[in-house]
Amino acid sequence: MAYGNNKEIFVKEKDGVKAPAGFHYMPNGRLMSDADHIALYGYIEKKITSFEFETRDVLNEGETRGFSIRGDEGAVFSLEIYDNTGKYYNFYTNTWSTTKAMLIKKSISGGYGGSIAFDALPADVLKTYTINLHAETVYNIKTSHVDYVEARNPDGSVNVNKSTGSNSTVLTKIIYQDHVKTLKLSCVAPSLYINSTSHINGNTLGSNRIVIVADATDTNIVQVGDKIISTGIPSAVHALVTKVNPDDDNVNEIQISVSDSATNNAIVTFHPPFNGMTPHDTDSDTGADSATISSGNDTVIPFSVTIIPDTGRNFNVLKVPTTDDLCAYTTVTFGSSALAIEDENTSSASVFYRWPVTNIANLEQGMMLDPARFGTGANTTTPALISNYNTTSSQQVLKEGEYDNYITSNTVDSVSVPAVDPYGNDVTAVDRNGRITAQAGNIVFNAQQADALKSDSGVRVFAHGQQGIEDLTGVKVELVVNTMAYSGSTNPVRAAASTTTSGAVSGSTTIGLADVGAVSQGMTVSGVGIDASAANPTVVSKSTNDGAGNIVVSSAQTLESGQTLFFNGGTATITIRGSLKVSNMAINDVNIFFDVERFLAAV
Repeated sequence: MAYGNNKEIFVKEKDGVKAPAGFHYMPNGRLMSDADHIALYGYIEKKITSFEFETRDVLNEGETRGFSIRGDEGAVFSLEIYDNTGKYYNFYTNTWSTTKAMLIKKSISGGYGGSIAFDALPADVLKTYTINLHAETVYNIKTSHVDYVEARNPDGSVNVNKSTGSNSTVLTKIIYQDHVKTLKLSCVAPSLYINSTSHINGNTLGSNRIVIVADATDTNIVQVGDKIISTGIPSAVHALVTKVNPDDDNVNEIQISVSDSATNNAIVTFHPPFNGMTPHDTDSDTGADSATISSGNDTVIPFSVTIIPDTGRNFNVLKVPTTDDLCAYTTVTFGSSALAIEDENTSSASVFYRWPVTNIANLEQGMMLDPARFGTGANTTTPALISNYNTTSSQQVLKEGEYDNYITSNTVDSVSVPAVDPYGNDVTAVDRNGRITAQAGNIVFNAQQADALKSDSGVRVFAHGQQGIEDLTGVKVELVVNTMAYSGSTNPVRAAASTTTSGAVSGSTTIGLADVGAVSQGMTVSGVGIDASAANPTVVSKSTNDGAGNIVVSSAQTLESGQTLFFNGGTATITIRGSLKVSNMAINDVNIFFDVERFLAAV
């Protein structure tokens, strides 16, 4: 008890006798006033050096979460936690009540550890918990926190959870408990789903050639593989576009898979291959899967997604999808005019690389501009990615040699513009975790966009793969596909459909079938009686979406009535099963999509 060196805590009891309040025993056994001693010798200074406590959201179903407090030997602290309903946590009974409670004046000896039991959230409300770590003064021990190091969110507000230390006796953390969020796993076809239209230019009668008003070579109007519907060409005919400008002499002409009649000036609708598929984006959740996850949580969810094409079409599987084939998207609103870059050729102010948008939050280089041919992507020029803009120039430099001078050329940067640029705009909103949610700025594309894009709203921007999805949503995902079942069978090498001939065929390319629903253009045909002397014939066209009908194949066949034929290379149903590893679930619902254009073809 060498109090003179100010290293010992007061002795409050000696030989079983407690000192009076406000006094302590000296080494010689005499009593001394605490206040006089402190005035003479000062306090013993102790530091709390760290408070380790996970500040992600508490699980909706409740959880027990540990904490650790470290500091100088003998440092003293108190800890309290209360919620926004006025309830305090009792560390001794491990219960919550409106009676004020706290962990009172505990001494650190090699660190102090404990835990807090959080109850399940009783309703769909946001609960806030405030945790205060008090540095205490007990007798002649004066505890303080390490110096305050402040962390700020991008909007300038203080982030108490990322800040460390305290310049007062209280260090505060704030955590949340929220209702569960929904992660939906569905499908999207970014460029091959939304319809486009034109008008018929001139009547046709029993022909597979049609002239339209629009430029058929414009891929925003029509593409090979589109199904067309118009007056005189109903959906049931299943007429597919097989060629655009078939004779290279008329950009308004298309060729279709069947001969039919069209009416002058009638509207013609072009349905891309994935139009009508389920599930798809917000159009249909049939076949999609979803899971409820607590915000901030890490988990692995099993899934099963069943994809079905539009009536009369089939899928060809190009590969097994991976995490790189997943995507998420947001929408942006473009400013009233583009911003020309210094050395950009804008073709008389008609096309531009750089565009202001109302919100650049979470957009990053490499994200894809909306490729839809109509609707949200009507005025986009694609393919286009958000990309840095860099140009170089050649600079001639005079060099001095040992005996003479010479000129050399160096390549130098000319103009450089970042892919995503705040352009001096402040962050105007962040979420409760400090993640930016609102900031105006500019984005740059690697393909110039037409002036018509100005003021467009609801234009989608897609983020693909693990990093892109995490940048856009804050959620990290990892896909594992266990099986891809085609029409009910698991992982076949090829998907096969079968049906029977509805009549005898003699040396003809036209074959009547009992059901053409599972048959599509491009499938190979096999079976007893099929002449495959050169190669198995392929389906050129069919006369109707489904039910009994005729198909046209690539070579003449002779077959008996009732003969079973097999059709390979397509399937009418695909079920993808596997697991999705989810890390740091967002504080809002999240939609993740299979980009089907990356691993399927619809025919």
